[in-house]
Amino acid sequence: MANLKAYNVALKGLGLGKHRFDYQVGSAFFKYFDGGIADDGNVDITLELEKQSALIVLWFHVRGTVKIQCDRCLDLFDQPVDSQNKVFVKYGEEKFEEGDDVVWVAPDESHINVAKLIYDFIILSIPIKHVHPDDANGESLCNPEMLEKLNLLSVQDVEQEEEPETDSRWDELKKLLE
Repeated sequence: MANLKAYNVALKGLGLGKHRFDYQVGSAFFKYFDGGIADDGNVDITLELEKQSALIVLWFHVRGTVKIQCDRCLDLFDQPVDSQNKVFVKYGEEKFEEGDDVVWVAPDESHINVAKLIYDFIILSIPIKHVHPDDANGESLCNPEMLEKLNLLSVQDVEQEEEPETDSRWDELKKLLE
């Protein structure tokens, strides 16, 4: 994480009160975090830090787009991301389990690196279903060749004109329901 030093936030020397930091992350940032959903993007992050005497509150405002792979056609597309997240930074010698929104730092720590937090909040703001959005006419923007192949290979439901056979053992019980 040598080149992620730009995401170090000084804890010592900051006065009590609110402070603001702005970051822009792109493809170089995403290369440090292998194996994720997104490998490229253009995201603006506003970090609002409120230093109090016993703890620090971090508000992350994430807005931009990331390139992800469509689950339907496998082409890359720009997925908008927008989220707001809050993290508490507490001082202590031991790390306690208090939840996902608490980060523990040693009292003698001079800074905290927020790069991993930024990456996590970007990834968490991506919807579970990764599909191209529809255009203004309601048509899918997925690769038409791939959609055609999927339609050819999909199983078509054949309408059954005849009534399915029922198990005669259940007929008497069904009469009770009526």
